[in-house]
Amino acid sequence: MMQLLGATGAAAGLAGCGGQSAVETDTPADDGDGGDGDGDGGGADDETPTPTATPVQVDSESLATIQELAYVTNQTLPVLPLQEKLAQSFQTTDDWSVPSKDSDAVQTYWPTEWLPRSGEWTAKDGSDDDRLTFAQWAVPQDSQYNPWNGKNFGEARRMLFDRFMQYNLATQEYSGYVVSDHSLDGTTLTLNVREGQTWHNGDAVTATDVANQIKLDIYNGGSLGEFVAPEDDGMISERVTAVDETTVEMELVEEVNGDILLAYLQPKYLVAHEGSYGEFVTALDEAESEDERSQALADLTEDTTPEPVGCGPFQFEDADTRRTLLTKYDDHPDADNINYPEVEYLYKPENQGRWNSLINEETDGSATLFMPSNKLNQLPDSVQVSLIPRHWGLGLVFNFDEEPVDDPRVRKAIAHVVNREAVAKNSGAGTNSKIAVSYPSGLTGEFNGQIEGAWLEGVVDEFETYGRGEAQTDEAAALLEDAGYEKSGGTWQKDGEPLTIPIAGPSGFSDWVAGAETVVSQLKEFGIEAQAEMKDTSTYWGQDYSNGDFVVGLQGWASYDQSHPFFHFQWLFDSWDAQNAWNLPSEFESSVLHDQVRDGETVVPSDLVAALSTASE
Repeated sequence: MMQLLGATGAAAGLAGCGGQSAVETDTPADDGDGGDGDGDGGGADDETPTPTATPVQVDSESLATIQELAYVTNQTLPVLPLQEKLAQSFQTTDDWSVPSKDSDAVQTYWPTEWLPRSGEWTAKDGSDDDRLTFAQWAVPQDSQYNPWNGKNFGEARRMLFDRFMQYNLATQEYSGYVVSDHSLDGTTLTLNVREGQTWHNGDAVTATDVANQIKLDIYNGGSLGEFVAPEDDGMISERVTAVDETTVEMELVEEVNGDILLAYLQPKYLVAHEGSYGEFVTALDEAESEDERSQALADLTEDTTPEPVGCGPFQFEDADTRRTLLTKYDDHPDADNINYPEVEYLYKPENQGRWNSLINEETDGSATLFMPSNKLNQLPDSVQVSLIPRHWGLGLVFNFDEEPVDDPRVRKAIAHVVNREAVAKNSGAGTNSKIAVSYPSGLTGEFNGQIEGAWLEGVVDEFETYGRGEAQTDEAAALLEDAGYEKSGGTWQKDGEPLTIPIAGPSGFSDWVAGAETVVSQLKEFGIEAQAEMKDTSTYWGQDYSNGDFVVGLQGWASYDQSHPFFHFQWLFDSWDAQNAWNLPSEFESSVLHDQVRDGETVVPSDLVAALSTASE
């Protein structure tokens, strides 16, 4: 039996670009880049239409597993989801022709890279602007273009390299690009490479390059490895092969849901030019011991590529402290769609600078960027603000190695105290772009009602709301008293020590900071000594967060840009972040929702996540 679900297009990574992981991955968390974002939510004006739902078929067994994972999340709170968001995307229209803000084309993942390729972001006739200008986070001359290095993967990658596939955020539809076509037959996935494409040095783009990309991602711990070589058994070189110049075959260890495979493949940028990365592939393929493999991987991840050989419509020209300059590559298959010779990325490390650049028309757009209403009102009429759903939002992540949040009663008490409606309103800064989470469960789709109406159909009454729009202080007090705390002098204490909750986060993510300050205020009013400890963005992601040096941290609670719950629960229970930054245990204790899914209160969520990956489409 199949159930039709109203799952919409995205409404999931290098930290510092909209959050998510602190290490480079190939998960659907936006190819490891997260957009041009900053906790990049934001919203558009009220006139921007909400994307419509696209039906997704899920069999009854999969739905029961999804509901069970949601229930475990709801009952144990490995994280506290606060809000789901819709993001702003900006396009200027004075010198540029772009699609209207409510067009399907703008929902492309991401507009700043796909619209130019398709000829839908062009210089107007008579325009004297021959350079498309965006922003970048890292100092341009410090940026590098080795995605496996994990540091300062420059934003210019968007035009330097082509993605495997194109993806529409609203419709959740994939279409071919570098990988022009694909087929899945049992355990064999075949990828066909676009013909006639070349690298910027003139070499042909071949199946070997695509195979290299996939293999290096897997060797570096990418998520496709669980389907190709889950035990790292040395078989990667035999299971990912270029069978001819334009065909790659991947042999999977078992049958896998095809939609999940596509979500892993689509975001990849083709970077692995054989002439640049072939030696690393060979070293890893031929490693005969763990020491040899570790050394080969270290050589790969320590390599920097400041002047890359790309395959996209623009090639690297130069970079200094202020900007990265790219020039048009006339031999790209889509070069004829582009009528301007240059693209540049200006160094803009903070939101304020990015806002001012759009207001002053210094930049020509942004993929996604949070801009509060007082700044939106300063934009010239020539700046178009589009609305893009993201399927994620701000959450509180708990370090399970730290007291007091290792105690589920404390986590639940926090959830009961926090008014998520107020958090969404304040972090949205008048943009109506943040939607409070109704059921902290790991499920997304608040903006179109798919959580109650689809994913939790028939079981919604079993889920705890924790007071979406109001503080449930009596419930919170009972939980803390059960955990051994008592309130004295207006402060919750245990053994004479106050209950203290420091919340760490990136200072550059202005909407997240506003959300954290709201949470802190609410906890203080209840009698918990809470503090917001915002750090420089690079320090937070690169040190505090990645090293697990926090008690409560700010992070996205879902695997953004994917509507299928598999990705959200994999992020929550089986990601690098969950295991290394949040220090989640492998087992949880939770009452049972569906006894056909599990037969005891001890549950290993990652096992249920793995079961979803092979479920029917």
